[in-house]
Amino acid sequence: MSDVPRHDIPTGGRSGFVEVEGRQVHYLEWGHRGLPAVLCLHGGGQTAYMYEELGATLAGRAHVLAPDLPGHGDSDRVHAELDQITLPTSIAATVPALLDAFGMERVPVVGASLGGMSSIVLADRHPDRVAGIVLIDVGHKLEPEGVRRIVDFMVAHESFASLDEAAAAIAGYLPQRKAIRSESLSRNLRQRPDGRWEWKHGVGARIRAARAAGEEPPHPADDLSNTVLAGIEEAAGALSCPVLILRGEQSDVLSADGADELVALIPDATLEVVERAGHLAAGDNPRTTNARITAFLERLSP
Repeated sequence: MSDVPRHDIPTGGRSGFVEVEGRQVHYLEWGHRGLPAVLCLHGGGQTAYMYEELGATLAGRAHVLAPDLPGHGDSDRVHAELDQITLPTSIAATVPALLDAFGMERVPVVGASLGGMSSIVLADRHPDRVAGIVLIDVGHKLEPEGVRRIVDFMVAHESFASLDEAAAAIAGYLPQRKAIRSESLSRNLRQRPDGRWEWKHGVGARIRAARAAGEEPPHPADDLSNTVLAGIEEAAGALSCPVLILRGEQSDVLSADGADELVALIPDATLEVVERAGHLAAGDNPRTTNARITAFLERLSP
């Protein structure tokens, strides 16, 4: 039997690997290269599978590419330093070569949270490659306590004894969600030789390693303007493409005021609220989220 890990085939799509600039990238893909291209960038601590429903929805009308971000899922890190995996500038720098590998020139980008910040940086540095952006619950200002809750969950669990244990922990973190399917969590967790399951990202590992070494690094939520949000406000204000901002109605990460300020900052932006959803709007209310993304993409079509 092969030692290569198996990967779920997403509904209506494909799962594969590609080497880009010497780095392994795992991706999900729907549609074919004769259709209009769409790039989807997931949030921190997540994987490309967060776009499974959107990909299946768009499969007949678009060529959808959703990679695991660097240091997430089954994609290699950009640098050896783990702290680089959550910087939008590092992530955005990997995208042009990835687009080239799939024959994509100028694309709309759907970005959730960290993926959204990365799409802003990408459009600022490579405006010729971005036709439009959908920002899912992210902006130039984020609520520190909401970010703290996310990071603390990533750090809290070094590993799990079983997928059922992981499902119980996630259910506690996302009480508004329907039952978490244990069997689907192998998309976000990998099994170690000792039998335990660990996250397919290094966000929590970096902080735990520093603490184990007797250090106490600044909490990401206390230093947002100098880390993940560095340069985002200036880049957002300079965007030349249309932007759709989707805010989760119950989000504790992007406030209503923060979303309004973002609309005023971006030259060509509209704001829509996703009802019955928090920061993870694509999972909390996928039907509404995907319908609004689809409508925006249709408006971009010539």
